[in-house]
Amino acid sequence: MDSFEIDAKRRQWLLGSLAAGAGLILPWDLARAQGSSSDDILNIAYISDVPTWDPTAITVPQAQSIYETVFDSPLRYSPKLKLEARQITAWKWQDTADQRLEVTLRDDILFHDGSKLTTADLKYSLHDRPSADKKLAVGGMFQTLKDVEIISPTRAVLVYSKPTPAAPIYLAFLACYIVPKAYMEKVGVDGFLAKPIGAGPYKLVDYQRGSRIVLEAFDKYWGGVPAIRNVTFQIATEPSARVAAVESGRAGVAVQIPLREAQRLAKTPGITTKIYPYSEIYMLRMPNYVKPFDDENVRAAMHYAIDTAALSKAFYGGEAVPLSVTATPGSPADVPGFKIGFDPQRALAALAKSGYGPNKPVKVPFLTTNGTFPSDYDMARAIAGMWQRVGIQADLTQTTMAKVIGEIQATKMSGVLLYSWANSTGDPENYTGRILDPRLRFSAWKDDALAPRVEALMTEVDDDKRMAGYRALSQEASEKSWVVPLLQAVTTIAYRSNLDVKTFDSGYILPVEYKRK
Repeated sequence: MDSFEIDAKRRQWLLGSLAAGAGLILPWDLARAQGSSSDDILNIAYISDVPTWDPTAITVPQAQSIYETVFDSPLRYSPKLKLEARQITAWKWQDTADQRLEVTLRDDILFHDGSKLTTADLKYSLHDRPSADKKLAVGGMFQTLKDVEIISPTRAVLVYSKPTPAAPIYLAFLACYIVPKAYMEKVGVDGFLAKPIGAGPYKLVDYQRGSRIVLEAFDKYWGGVPAIRNVTFQIATEPSARVAAVESGRAGVAVQIPLREAQRLAKTPGITTKIYPYSEIYMLRMPNYVKPFDDENVRAAMHYAIDTAALSKAFYGGEAVPLSVTATPGSPADVPGFKIGFDPQRALAALAKSGYGPNKPVKVPFLTTNGTFPSDYDMARAIAGMWQRVGIQADLTQTTMAKVIGEIQATKMSGVLLYSWANSTGDPENYTGRILDPRLRFSAWKDDALAPRVEALMTEVDDDKRMAGYRALSQEASEKSWVVPLLQAVTTIAYRSNLDVKTFDSGYILPVEYKRK
């Protein structure tokens, strides 16, 4: 995403530009001109635009806050990652094999065109469309869903081809949104993308790609009219622009700002900031089909040579928690007491087993993005420096997330990758399970021997056994450095102090949960 260092001159220039912007007619100015009070208007300085207005098409984490706001979701995780009712009020297994999940929809949900949301829309969104169009990401989230049996407009049974005990979590995960069947079939996909409608708390009233998303409260939203009626997601990809927007008062909320700026703004009267961990994990993804990552000694040395506590202190103010497994602290698959610590001597000993050392370094290709998550490039440079001390020479290459995803899916990664893994559910199936499953296109570690083990966990209906299995797999993955967990991600938010802002461990930004004090 961004570096913590903000150019003070650029920030002042941006503040001046915003202050001088009286001649501009901005979305919040337009709302005021139309009679809305300042309490009814909220501008959010946001990190990125939506790639598409089809919320079932992609799994980009940064887009989910906007999709949730416009489309709502069948289920949702609470601020502390507890699965809760949303459009679906009840869910239960009809069988002991976890293959028939009965769900009950609310009977008062309306789409923004006034039509009712029913189980026909649910079936269309989660089964029929992805069955016809394999490119839709929602199909990948519901790979074992073979049918949706409609009982009534509000009751249906999701039928799975094999035991799928984690099925409910996907009703609150990436790409799982209900779109209007009748409207989609009437206007077609292109018509829907041009004029999307959902069933969320806000409806889209103006959209300027790469610039702003202007929303208005939906008066017939099942959850009641939101406290703040007019919301604009102002797209500001540069962190300095987000900081300047909230500091000048042009934005009520600015998200994912550099940590040092959050600390500085906390001292500014009228601004509140929060720095908090959430459910993403910073990690190193190893492609075992690329040398030297097939060498267990090289991988072990790479792991032992990294001082994660130093990385946290240097780049995240000590707020990012060092990890030893691919699970966040306190989550069901965390392994309390297990730790792989910083140990340069063990790193040297491991390298020596394969004939490497400071006088004969092993060369490793190292990929990193720059600006995809906070201090990604700077952290990669620091890791490369730590490796160099023990005899690992990193060839650091800057890449883009789009290129990375393409290479992972084509099994053409050229090196180890510094990556931020998103999991808004906290469930280990979406951490260790998907990270190590060699059958999935986006897995980096391709070991076919792991497929039966992951499959057994994904179909284990005894939840205690499922969690125990994932804990064991996560620990083994770290011990053998199939993946190297680094830190639990942290995020930041700054907002005007007259706002009551609810934060979520998923990192989602949901203005329907905000109100004025």
